[in-house]
Amino acid sequence: MSKASKFISSKVLKGMANAAESSLTREANSTSCGMIYQPKAPASLKKFSKIEK
Repeated sequence: MSKASKFISSKVLKGMANAAESSLTREANSTSCGMIYQPKAPASLKKFSKIEK
């Protein structure tokens, strides 16, 4: 590998590392809020279960 191609590849790799790091930082610091609601299952669904309770 020539000296010029090593220089270019090192610059590209540094740029990719910076982009990945900034993306991870942005995603880790962003806030998200979500609620999960699971309604009660009707009693008629028990006939489809192989496990009896």
